[in-house]
Amino acid sequence: MLMLMGRSDPATSEAVHFAQSMLDGSATAFYEVDEGYNLRRFLLSGIPEPFHRQYLDGMSAFDPQHPRHAAGLAVARLSKTMAGRQAGETALYRSFLDQCGIVDMMDFFFRRDDQIVAGMSVAWDRDARIPEGAVTMAQKIHQYLQFNLVGRAAAPEDGQRYGLTSREMDVVRLLCCGRTNREIGECLKIGQATVKTHLIHIFEKLGVETRSAVVALMARPNQQPRLC
Repeated sequence: MLMLMGRSDPATSEAVHFAQSMLDGSATAFYEVDEGYNLRRFLLSGIPEPFHRQYLDGMSAFDPQHPRHAAGLAVARLSKTMAGRQAGETALYRSFLDQCGIVDMMDFFFRRDDQIVAGMSVAWDRDARIPEGAVTMAQKIHQYLQFNLVGRAAAPEDGQRYGLTSREMDVVRLLCCGRTNREIGECLKIGQATVKTHLIHIFEKLGVETRSAVVALMARPNQQPRLC
């Protein structure tokens, strides 16, 4: 169940669910980051309020993957980050996570003009099955998530205007991120033949003939589709 704490638009909720599902996570927290690296406007899924409150009340200062430490990083896995530090530096935070039953976390950092403006944490508890190659998987979906959460040019109303289905909008968003058919298929867990079929339908509905034309049209949300 999602717990809204200042941000509740459908696109954000959809992206949070997508990340948690792709990584088989037990819980997810999305948040915005201001210029002082303060976290605000949370959207929580599966995270108990006491844990969230304790994190904000002081434990965030010990988080080795807080956005203030994420210079140059797109994604980071907590177990790997902690392995690169002295045990004494991470003992308090590790104890905090243990008390809450969290065994590992994956953090995403989203930027606009090279400034981190949002982040997302996907947590695994003791009963979770952490996917093989979780970091690689996270890197593959990072740009898709960033596009939807902080740089989205194609809004849900665009899909309604052009008659696109929700799955076709998923393909459009990944296409706008520069993803290949293979990468789109991997992110959406569909075959390349299915991706090609979606693209054919998208081209027909938008009245365009190329991928670049789709990107250009989606970058102009008030532009009406060309009639056949």
